[in-house]
Amino acid sequence: MKNKKTLKDRIADLKLSLAVNKGAGGSVFKRMFFMIKRYLAIFAAALAVYLVLLIMLVEVEKRAAGSTIHDIGQAFWYSLVTLTTIGYGDFYPVTHTGRLIASVFVILGLGLLGFFVGFMMEFVSYVRPIMQLSLNTAKPWYIFTDQSNYSMIFAENLKAVRPDALIIYSGTNERGKDSKAISVQWSPTELLDRRGSLYDAHLMCMKTNEMENFLDAVKLSDTGVPIVCLANFTPSHHPMNINFFSLTDCTARIFWQMYPIKKKHETILLIGFGIAGTVLLDRALELNVMFNDQSIHYHVFGDSREYCMNRKRLSDIVSVNWLSDTQDSIMFHDTQWNSDEELLGEADRIILCSDSEQENIEILQTLQKFFSFKGEVYIYNSNVRSVATPFGQTRDVLTPAFVLHNSLTDMALCHHELVRFFSGGNIPLWEELNSQIKDMNYSATDHISLKVHILLGDKAPCMTFDDISSKILREASEVWNTANKEEKDNFSRLEHVRLMRFYLLHNYRYADKSDDDLRYNTLIKPFEELHDVERQIVDTSWMLLDELASHKAAKGR
Repeated sequence: MKNKKTLKDRIADLKLSLAVNKGAGGSVFKRMFFMIKRYLAIFAAALAVYLVLLIMLVEVEKRAAGSTIHDIGQAFWYSLVTLTTIGYGDFYPVTHTGRLIASVFVILGLGLLGFFVGFMMEFVSYVRPIMQLSLNTAKPWYIFTDQSNYSMIFAENLKAVRPDALIIYSGTNERGKDSKAISVQWSPTELLDRRGSLYDAHLMCMKTNEMENFLDAVKLSDTGVPIVCLANFTPSHHPMNINFFSLTDCTARIFWQMYPIKKKHETILLIGFGIAGTVLLDRALELNVMFNDQSIHYHVFGDSREYCMNRKRLSDIVSVNWLSDTQDSIMFHDTQWNSDEELLGEADRIILCSDSEQENIEILQTLQKFFSFKGEVYIYNSNVRSVATPFGQTRDVLTPAFVLHNSLTDMALCHHELVRFFSGGNIPLWEELNSQIKDMNYSATDHISLKVHILLGDKAPCMTFDDISSKILREASEVWNTANKEEKDNFSRLEHVRLMRFYLLHNYRYADKSDDDLRYNTLIKPFEELHDVERQIVDTSWMLLDELASHKAAKGR
């Protein structure tokens, strides 16, 4: 049997195929040349017909009695005033054949008018964007592969923080949708050729179909330009210049940073357990490590069979299907969400996280109509603003901070470099990491906002790490730096729990030597068994507070 190719091999084959067929579409100027050549051919044919008609008109009219057209000059003048619909009346045909030819001139005049209008419109459609692009080569270019709703929402949010950005929609002429952007029929590679420089150029694959985005991103990876790709999955091996993001993952990251747990014991209900609910619970387990001896009780209503089958070591992280008073617990309910009235009444928060907005609204209406509850209610992907707090709206997620990942990647890279330093450089470089280990570094960065809550308590703002000011970060960092040994051990213990949760959630096991391909890691052991270097590696996440503060201070934030 023939071995199946890995995704990494298939991407390599696709890139090779693209390299062989590169340039098949021709350049912008080639296409303009063919357009002009086509119109010239049509014009030459029309001119030949016109000359034949002039000669015929002179021949049939010059011998007729009372004729006013006797030579080619008079015939030309007559045709000119006829074609332009002026009609002075000083020359006119008197024969039946001449009048037939005259009617052809009238029809030809209308055709030529349409011909020139069409030519000018098509010519302007080529020249206008060329002029616009030529005048704006010094600006940052954001080239979208499609003018989808996602693209336009992100473009609007981008322009709010970066007004000088030039928004370009490739492969379309739908100018009416976004008056502040340039729409062209050219491919992204043709646009990059036109720009002449890759500096501050960005390719945005944000079509509605996520698989198309993935394929577009791989096709364009050889350009060397940073590529942002909207997709609900991140392959382990992919070209380094592609940055993947998903709406559901960004939503989950934002949610737990904006609405962190506030006490050791919370009861949280997740109703509707599709893609959004799955990612929301994963991020909760990875990020909600805030207190020693915390016992957060998660109650999940929805089909959880696949979730549990994929996460083989879930019971090593939390108590599964039994409630513990000393550690976090998850109860997977196989009953309807409204079957336990007492649980609804005592919940600290109720999260309506079905992938269907309509289903979430229907559940909310039922909840309000028939049940009493004291906890906060959150509703996913909806504009409902009654007793529920909406989250996950596309406009709030498709922002430069969460799509471009600038600060997130900077801090994740910083975290990885700190880990490399304390491990003696015995781990791979950032560009050699697979996407899962990068995600571990991203998770450490996301947890910065929750570390601020751990250190500052009620003084901490409820916002994402990217929005926290350098002043607040400095205050939190000062608490960490001045803590006594016992306090620092408690902080380190929390971070070790958080780190182990990430690895265990992805089915890692303990080994004397870490191996990410085999899913082995040396840190998966009791905190007391960590040696000094391993504790330093754990504490690198706390050092990010000061690093991020310096990063923001340099930008005046």
